[in-house]
Amino acid sequence: MTYPDTPAPLTARILDAAIARGDQTAISSFGRSWSYTDLTARAGRMTGALARLDVGPDKRLGLMLPPVPTAAMTALAGLRLGATLVPCDPLSRGEALADRLSMVASGVLVSLDLTRLQHRWLELLDDSTLDAVLVDKMAELLPFPRNLLAPLLRGGELATLPRHPRTSALPDLLKAETERPAALDASAQAGVLRADGSHADARALSEAIERLLELVGGAGRWLIAQHPEDAWATAALLAPLTAGREVVLLPRLDARTVATALDQAAPRVAVISPKVAETLADSPPPKAQLDLAVVPPTVDATLQDRLSQAVGARVAVWEGP
Repeated sequence: MTYPDTPAPLTARILDAAIARGDQTAISSFGRSWSYTDLTARAGRMTGALARLDVGPDKRLGLMLPPVPTAAMTALAGLRLGATLVPCDPLSRGEALADRLSMVASGVLVSLDLTRLQHRWLELLDDSTLDAVLVDKMAELLPFPRNLLAPLLRGGELATLPRHPRTSALPDLLKAETERPAALDASAQAGVLRADGSHADARALSEAIERLLELVGGAGRWLIAQHPEDAWATAALLAPLTAGREVVLLPRLDARTVATALDQAAPRVAVISPKVAETLADSPPPKAQLDLAVVPPTVDATLQDRLSQAVGARVAVWEGP
């Protein structure tokens, strides 16, 4: 495959942040942190692995991922290759999930080796036109032995990789790959599918992220309490990385886990889904040091007021891309 040497507003900014920030933390999750150097190095290897599967401007890349580092790395890799990202809600199942997978078409899907997550897409795999499913190993994301993961996820177990001709272990592919040259970048042709199936192109993503950064100001640490399930959430995940900020990602998005992160990680900004906003409003955290909570337009004014009182912060609506 060949790619035009075109400007890359989002990916170039993240790569520039990596040069400027180096060993500073980009992502914190599961008690482990990844520096900007770590983030872009693994995303670079992932870019090469996906390129081997012909992921590019004419192919779609599905993200069946919760808010974990793999989601950010895969999104960055897909954008560099000029692919259209298709975030899939990891909590969905049945017809809703089948419809979203159909939007990936004959592209590639990236997921994790969590049994509950696999059960959602594996049963749909034979009826899909996906070329391949790449499965990242949760053990690659953890700072401790994998047998300690079950209590953390409260029953979400790890699985042996299913024996299916179109599934592959992503870490094995990454070992054989090196960084793709930065000049080979097609991200000006990239995009993300919105929840309604319409396409948010690279310009729309860049403009939306710029508006979010202006809204947030100079806050250095962000909490993402939102599954990367559409263009809004995916852009929110990438926004702080384009500005060299630290992103805190969580293994679960229940009120207790989010409240603990607000207390212990002390983020200044939290990007919150409607569901998390509702649970936090119903179960206010004992203490939080938030300056701003960012929510999508689907969060009505009443819930915004309740959330503001619960977390003691200003609530702002961001329209997204």
